[in-house]
Amino acid sequence: MNKTKRILLYAITIFVLIFTFVWNYYMVQWELANPERAENTVRVDTFVLWPLVLTLIALSLYQLFKKRE
Repeated sequence: MNKTKRILLYAITIFVLIFTFVWNYYMVQWELANPERAENTVRVDTFVLWPLVLTLIALSLYQLFKKRE
């Protein structure tokens, strides 16, 4: 993997990680503002967002620590 692709992978990983924490913060604020609706809310976004974050982190760590030939 060349240097440009690796830097792009790291940038996307950092962006998605920051987006995830910001998104989670605003979802918690929304749940606190709507307590009657928060009980029945199913957070489907977590089934998509966290596996994406874990996959990107795993790929970034693999690229970071793999032996260069």
